[in-house]
Amino acid sequence: MAMQNAEREVTGLGALTSFARMAAGADFALAFQAGADGLAVPLASDPGPLPQPFALGRARLETIDWSDGPRDVSGLAVPSAILLAFDRPAQQVLFVACPFAEEQRSGVLLVWLANGARVCECPFRETIGSSVHLLQAAFGQMMASQHDILDRKLASDRFHDLFETVPTGIVVLDGDTTTALVNQRAAALLDVPAGETDASQVGAQMRGLRDRCHNHDSLAAVYAPLQQDLGYSSTTVWAGPDQHIEVDTHPILGHGRNGRIWLFHDVTARERLEEELRHKADTDVLTGLANRRRFFDVANAAVQRAYAGKGADGRLALLLLDIDHFKSINDQHGHAAGDAVLRDLAPRCQAILRMRSRDMIARIGGEEFAVLLPGASAEEAKTVAERLRAAISAEPTTSGETPISITISLGGAAFQAEDQASPRSLEALLKLADDRLYRAKRDGRDRAVLD
Repeated sequence: MAMQNAEREVTGLGALTSFARMAAGADFALAFQAGADGLAVPLASDPGPLPQPFALGRARLETIDWSDGPRDVSGLAVPSAILLAFDRPAQQVLFVACPFAEEQRSGVLLVWLANGARVCECPFRETIGSSVHLLQAAFGQMMASQHDILDRKLASDRFHDLFETVPTGIVVLDGDTTTALVNQRAAALLDVPAGETDASQVGAQMRGLRDRCHNHDSLAAVYAPLQQDLGYSSTTVWAGPDQHIEVDTHPILGHGRNGRIWLFHDVTARERLEEELRHKADTDVLTGLANRRRFFDVANAAVQRAYAGKGADGRLALLLLDIDHFKSINDQHGHAAGDAVLRDLAPRCQAILRMRSRDMIARIGGEEFAVLLPGASAEEAKTVAERLRAAISAEPTTSGETPISITISLGGAAFQAEDQASPRSLEALLKLADDRLYRAKRDGRDRAVLD
């Protein structure tokens, strides 16, 4: 509808400009808007097409008394852009001032060319000078309307440019939630048409995208208040199988009755970088195992779950293992050999622990490692400890061409929620496991002590 109105206004202004030219017998008529800066923007011309915007320069056409009709060009500061637009020199001009709003230098310029006066029997031609006020009223109204239309179109074009060029998917739901305005990025993400789209289709695609996310359960809880709270807003990350999308939603002008906006921003690269940084912060550089900080984060959480659990969920075991005579390995073979021993130990231990997916091993000191066994009983922890000990002693580590035989000593402790005699904190578990590790070393090494 807006475009139809705009076309009618342009046609009306163009028709009036054409009528003025023919009635006056002029060779050219131009309606333009211009403000104090003197930049003239053509709105309609006859004959067409519209010329480019031009500067009025020193011309103060609106200050001249045109009541006696056209004037000779000589002595007038008519813009050269107009005078040079024809293949013949301009002879006379007439300006009809039509000021409005901020465009106080606007009006209609009629031009007669030398040796080319048009023949017109219209009686209006003889009285055009005295009828300027009639033209002013008609042109002024139409030009003001056209100015408003152009402003709205400019604002609309700028909004469209912004809507489509920002690196964010945008969905704007109207207040009655029947239609949605969708930009190209959101359309590609949700697999819906861009532009004005049925809101129910957009909503269904959004729910489908959310349900495919790894964190769909937590997202369902996040958006639970959405249907009841008209002021609801949130920003969260939808962790999809291929990309992570940061989704911001908030009501327009603070209330859902005005509509709601959804913003979708691809943060996959950011999330991957953050995950990489977290991994580096939590990983021992030499062995690739979890480091001391990561171990204590996971172990504290596991202890809390075990304290609150029952049966297998209320059990937890912890092992501390130490490489026997590690200082001697460094002294005899060099630190590079010691590093090779540490690197070789990691995959051997991980191979044993893969039989229990929740188990974790971390390097917490120079040659000291900790193993967390959630859900394991004391007997199960003994079995794991013995497997670890056997796997390490089964074959030597090779540094260069030198085989280095290694053994480990282990100490362990177990927690059972129903057993009041069990250690009641992570610190207590570590203390008991460390005491038993010391006993294993004291009793000859290459052994595991868990009681």
